[in-house]
Amino acid sequence: MYPWRRILIPTDFSTASEWAFDDAIQIAGNSGAELVILHIRITRSSHPDELRFPADDSLYAYAEQHELERLREHARRANAGVAARLVVKKAPDPGAEICRTARAEAADLIVIATHARHHVAHLLIGSTTMSVINDPPAPVLAIRYGIPKRRGFHRIVVPVHLQQKSDAAADLAAAIARRESSEIHLLILCQDRDRKAAETRLDALIGHSFAGLRVHRVILEGDDVDREIVRYAAESNADALFINAQREIGTVKREIIRHAGTKVMVVPGQQNG
Repeated sequence: MYPWRRILIPTDFSTASEWAFDDAIQIAGNSGAELVILHIRITRSSHPDELRFPADDSLYAYAEQHELERLREHARRANAGVAARLVVKKAPDPGAEICRTARAEAADLIVIATHARHHVAHLLIGSTTMSVINDPPAPVLAIRYGIPKRRGFHRIVVPVHLQQKSDAAADLAAAIARRESSEIHLLILCQDRDRKAAETRLDALIGHSFAGLRVHRVILEGDDVDREIVRYAAESNADALFINAQREIGTVKREIIRHAGTKVMVVPGQQNG
């Protein structure tokens, strides 16, 4: 539900996680949301109660509290009004646990780095992130380590497919635009023979969700969908790309998340009501 009330940010206290944490603070500060910082102690798949890196619980607790205070201090410096708390879980599958915790905490938004333990972010999406965005319980803001920092959602690009069944991403973009006076770019890639259908599709979407908002209608010809969307987002200086999630994320959307030089909001279909 938007405006956000509770934002979940999983962290392994890595540099990549902290990169995403900055955006979570800013979004929480703008919306008055609570920030729930999730840390997962990884256990063995064969013995779910046994930690993969065994150590006394007090040692884990000491390290987690130290990191939490450091993140809280970071949050205080960035925005003194943000409330933050730490939730610690044990699980063999971090992605599944992130989704379970998001549901249990009634999180409106999950903010996550697109990779966890490697700094070759343009080459891969971490398995944990992939398992979350494949079937997210709430919108997921995927942030690639090292992309330019941007404040707010002033310019949002929403790719639209002629045959798509969900307008969840467009509806969320519209809700944010009404609150933040955002500029929306609705983008369709198609062949010239489908141009009339693309115009009709955009007319219907604008009439349904974007009345009274600043909307750019963009129709491009081409077959290389992910590359063209990433290129357009860069050329338009977009603050975010909003895409639909319908169970398994396909190759095109996976490539967009991997290569986009801006944040990518992955919106599950149930957001459409």
